[in-house]
Amino acid sequence: MKKSDCKMGDEIEMLRETRFIGGSIYEGSWDAIDKTGVGRYVTPYKVVLEGEYRNGMLHGCGSMYWPRGQIIDSIWNHGKMEQQKRYTFADGLSYRENEWDYCTFPDRRFYNCIVNGLRPAGKVLKTNDQPTKIIPLFCYDTGAGIFHPDKNCIKSYRNCKKILNIPKTVESKWIKENCRKGWSEPTGHREWLREYWQSGAADFATLPHISSEDKTKNWWQRLTKFARHTPTDMKRMKHNCIKECQLNY
Repeated sequence: MKKSDCKMGDEIEMLRETRFIGGSIYEGSWDAIDKTGVGRYVTPYKVVLEGEYRNGMLHGCGSMYWPRGQIIDSIWNHGKMEQQKRYTFADGLSYRENEWDYCTFPDRRFYNCIVNGLRPAGKVLKTNDQPTKIIPLFCYDTGAGIFHPDKNCIKSYRNCKKILNIPKTVESKWIKENCRKGWSEPTGHREWLREYWQSGAADFATLPHISSEDKTKNWWQRLTKFARHTPTDMKRMKHNCIKECQLNY
């Protein structure tokens, strides 16, 4: 075999689109055997795997996109997620693995309120997704469906006969302790609810938000933006809120 022929066999063919029998599609670079280089693989269920490939698997920087809009940006090692860098919900909220303070005291705003501002009095949001789901009595809203503790299953919002998941004991316990209930209970006196308000240490820092411009770029080129309200911004927001209340009444 000539040396030149060997070199040609090792070269990577760029931007080749392949449609598989099962319905999946791959567009990107190949070597002589399998997907290698940078590419975009779409499964039959419309889940997209985009990034760096080696031997037909994600290896290096890559992202996974779900049809409903969720994104995972991560470092991959031969098809396995080795280090989770960032998980982004469909509405744009980014999850932080350490010290994630979303919707916790003293700033218990939903992401919808953080992006669009607080609602006037009487129009407070009960959930981030609108319209707010109606929960049957003695059931819980998990965000993915309604949890029925007597049957130990999570059912669809639209079809009460469709079972989405059967949670484990640990998951059921977490749902009962943290998820929204279909009934109200007295909160009682809790001293910690007043601690930060009296000390004046409440900090209304906004969470990282990905702009529409950043979404079009490769995730490793995006910059997470941290914004913080200045006292002037807070006064302007308060003034706008009061003005809107006056217009409504």
